[in-house]
Amino acid sequence: MHENEKQILEQFELRLRDLVDKYKEQKNLNEKLLQAVAEKDTALGELQHRYSELEQAYDNLKQARMISLTYEEVDNAKEHITRLVREIDQCIDSLIKKQ
Repeated sequence: MHENEKQILEQFELRLRDLVDKYKEQKNLNEKLLQAVAEKDTALGELQHRYSELEQAYDNLKQARMISLTYEEVDNAKEHITRLVREIDQCIDSLIKKQ
Protein backbone atom coordinates (compact mmCIF):
# COMPACT_ATOMS: atom_id res chain seq x y z
CA MET A 1 0.00 0.00 0.00
CA HIS A 2 1.07 3.43 -0.65
CA GLU A 3 1.45 6.01 2.06
CA ASN A 4 -1.48 7.95 0.65
CA GLU A 5 -3.78 4.92 0.81
CA LYS A 6 -2.78 4.25 4.45
CA GLN A 7 -3.55 7.82 5.36
CA ILE A 8 -6.94 7.63 3.64
CA LEU A 9 -7.68 4.34 5.43
CA GLU A 10 -6.70 5.81 8.80
CA GLN A 11 -8.93 8.84 8.21
CA PHE A 12 -11.77 6.54 7.21
CA GLU A 13 -11.34 4.46 10.39
CA LEU A 14 -11.21 7.60 12.50
CA ARG A 15 -14.33 9.02 10.93
CA LEU A 16 -16.08 5.67 11.24
CA ARG A 17 -15.25 5.53 14.98
CA ASP A 18 -16.53 9.10 15.40
CA LEU A 19 -19.69 8.16 13.56
CA VAL A 20 -20.19 5.06 15.74
CA ASP A 21 -19.61 7.14 18.91
CA LYS A 22 -22.10 9.76 17.77
CA TYR A 23 -24.58 6.98 16.98
CA LYS A 24 -24.20 5.58 20.51
CA GLU A 25 -24.64 9.03 22.03
CA GLN A 26 -27.78 9.63 19.99
CA LYS A 27 -29.09 6.19 20.88
CA ASN A 28 -28.57 6.89 24.61
CA LEU A 29 -30.20 10.30 24.27
CA ASN A 30 -33.13 8.74 22.43
CA GLU A 31 -33.59 6.15 25.20
CA LYS A 32 -33.54 8.88 27.85
CA LEU A 33 -36.06 10.92 25.92
CA LEU A 34 -38.32 7.91 25.45
CA GLN A 35 -38.13 7.23 29.18
CA ALA A 36 -38.96 10.89 29.94
CA VAL A 37 -41.94 10.74 27.57
CA ALA A 38 -43.17 7.55 29.26
CA GLU A 39 -42.87 9.20 32.69
CA LYS A 40 -44.76 12.26 31.44
CA ASP A 41 -47.47 10.03 29.97
CA THR A 42 -47.82 8.27 33.32
CA ALA A 43 -48.00 11.58 35.16
CA LEU A 44 -50.54 12.89 32.66
CA GLY A 45 -52.69 9.79 33.11
CA GLU A 46 -52.60 10.22 36.88
CA LEU A 47 -53.52 13.89 36.60
CA GLN A 48 -56.38 13.11 34.23
CA HIS A 49 -57.67 10.50 36.67
CA ARG A 50 -57.39 12.98 39.56
CA TYR A 51 -59.18 15.62 37.47
CA SER A 52 -62.02 13.20 36.79
CA GLU A 53 -62.30 12.42 40.51
CA LEU A 54 -62.35 16.11 41.42
CA GLU A 55 -64.90 16.86 38.72
CA GLN A 56 -67.16 14.08 40.07
CA ALA A 57 -66.71 15.34 43.63
CA TYR A 58 -67.61 18.86 42.49
CA ASP A 59 -70.74 17.61 40.73
CA ASN A 60 -71.72 15.70 43.88
CA LEU A 61 -71.17 18.82 45.96
CA LYS A 62 -73.35 20.87 43.63
CA GLN A 63 -76.11 18.27 43.87
CA ALA A 64 -75.84 18.16 47.65
CA ARG A 65 -76.00 21.95 47.76
CA MET A 66 -79.14 21.89 45.64
CA ILE A 67 -80.73 19.32 47.92
CA SER A 68 -79.81 21.23 51.06
CA LEU A 69 -81.23 24.42 49.58
CA THR A 70 -84.40 22.53 48.85
CA TYR A 71 -84.60 21.29 52.45
CA GLU A 72 -84.04 24.83 53.73
CA GLU A 73 -86.77 26.13 51.48
CA VAL A 74 -89.12 23.39 52.72
CA ASP A 75 -88.33 24.27 56.33
CA ASN A 76 -88.92 27.96 55.64
CA ALA A 77 -92.22 27.18 53.93
CA LYS A 78 -93.31 25.03 56.91
CA GLU A 79 -92.47 27.86 59.31
CA HIS A 80 -94.39 30.34 57.18
CA ILE A 81 -97.43 28.04 57.03
CA THR A 82 -97.25 27.52 60.81
CA ARG A 83 -97.29 31.31 61.35
CA LEU A 84 -100.22 31.70 58.98
CA VAL A 85 -102.16 28.95 60.80
CA ARG A 86 -101.50 30.71 64.15
CA GLU A 87 -102.77 34.00 62.73
CA ILE A 88 -105.88 32.28 61.38
CA ASP A 89 -106.46 30.61 64.75
CA GLN A 90 -106.13 34.00 66.47
CA CYS A 91 -108.57 35.56 64.04
CA ILE A 92 -111.05 32.72 64.60
CA ASP A 93 -110.68 33.13 68.38
CA SER A 94 -111.28 36.87 68.04
CA LEU A 95 -114.39 36.30 65.96
CA ILE A 96 -115.73 33.75 68.43
CA LYS A 97 -115.17 36.13 71.36
CA LYS A 98 -116.96 38.97 69.56
CA GLN A 99 -120.11 36.88 69.00
